[in-house]
Amino acid sequence: MLGKLDRAVISILKHPVCLTSVRFFPARGTKPKPRLLWDERHLQELTNGEYTHQPLRVRRLGGRDPDTGRKVNQHIGGGVKFDYFMVDFHRRGPNSPNETYDERVLEVRRDPNRSAHIALVAGENGKRWILATENMFAGQVIKTSGFIPPNPIVGVEGNAYPLGALSVGTLINSIERYPNEDSDVFVIAAGAAAEVVRHQGNFVVVRLPHKHEFSLHQTCMATVGRLSHAEFHDKIFGSANMHRRFGYKMSSGLYHKKDGYCGRKIRPLPPVRVLEKPDEAPPPNQKFSLSKRQSSALFGTAATHPLVTQTQFRFD
Repeated sequence: MLGKLDRAVISILKHPVCLTSVRFFPARGTKPKPRLLWDERHLQELTNGEYTHQPLRVRRLGGRDPDTGRKVNQHIGGGVKFDYFMVDFHRRGPNSPNETYDERVLEVRRDPNRSAHIALVAGENGKRWILATENMFAGQVIKTSGFIPPNPIVGVEGNAYPLGALSVGTLINSIERYPNEDSDVFVIAAGAAAEVVRHQGNFVVVRLPHKHEFSLHQTCMATVGRLSHAEFHDKIFGSANMHRRFGYKMSSGLYHKKDGYCGRKIRPLPPVRVLEKPDEAPPPNQKFSLSKRQSSALFGTAATHPLVTQTQFRFD
């Protein structure tokens, strides 16, 4: 419809807008759906943007979009209300060779909002919740170091190091995507662990549990060891009602057509993906509607929406 706009109108538009045909959209089902378990806005109101180790009662979304209220994830909903714990995925330590930031583990417990167990640790900067490794216990002292030695070392389970400080073959978890505290974190599921494959200059190649390899900067922090609660994936609920109590919504497979997608597919692994810098934020979406007269090629000089006259279209 927008392709029929008068070219004279398009030539005076200022702000770029990319128009992509539907046939170029990614295939359905290629990206995992957001779980939408709890309301992030409500969490922001409760904490005022500050970290706390206290349990919180956060509003649950039940798989619905917080803006539209539409059901996005069909398998989330209901269940017993659990407390929410803020987990700190980013561990930072001093960059000096002989200094570390020490913390003592006070408690290791199950987190109802995630599969892996969490540990309450206390240090000089206060208390916080972190993901627990498989052999972590109360009373243990864990260390965090930001120093990269000339020769890689064999890390101690539960301690955090930069990727450049760890030797090849080390199992790690809670890996930063970029060397900052605002980046996402890899490997946070129960029983999961990634492996350091090789060092390449200022980057370290890491093999994730799904066998894909990523080249990350050597200053990205990671925790040594495999995450706890590996038996989570073998848990037997026993009944559909028990699933509902844990917040999993059942769906019928009666009309679920079984076709070629059910078979095993052998695909080659993608090449190593290099993550040098964070991706730029996409431009904000601009919405407007056109009448039949405005979008018709027979009326090229008809009045258009003001937003259209201020926007530059780019046809891909």
